[in-house]
Amino acid sequence: MGPEADRNRRRRHFGSSAMTAIKTLLVLSTAGLMLACNSMGNAPVASDSTVSGNIAKQLAGDVPLPQGAAIRQQDTLVMGTGASWTGRLSLVLSGEPQTVFAYFRDSMPGAGWTLTSSSFSKLSLLTFTKADRMATVQMQGSNFGGNEVLITV
Repeated sequence: MGPEADRNRRRRHFGSSAMTAIKTLLVLSTAGLMLACNSMGNAPVASDSTVSGNIAKQLAGDVPLPQGAAIRQQDTLVMGTGASWTGRLSLVLSGEPQTVFAYFRDSMPGAGWTLTSSSFSKLSLLTFTKADRMATVQMQGSNFGGNEVLITV
């Protein structure tokens, strides 16, 4: 065997080893990602809670919330309290969409908010201002009955 044949044999061997290492790394990475995704699905999620008088005051402060509204805690992020809170409240409410829309449209001005725009449809939206703050109330009917409400301040 000449020097050229020996060089070619080493290249094939090195190429084969490199490909094997890459394939092994790819398989291990994929397995690790699958395990990570699986363990994320088992992470405990706080259950929904019904709004009571104290919770409504603590979470929403100056935004009125109807009795019986369930807070979807996994979709809610609130920073601060009272009239200086900011964030997103995710609620589930029973009742007709028109009733839920009317509740927020009529209750927010009583808490000092000024209605700046409103749109009632499958996906309804109310926009309010109060001093240097702005609030949006987005509502839509749920496939399982009730209404999904997202309040962002």
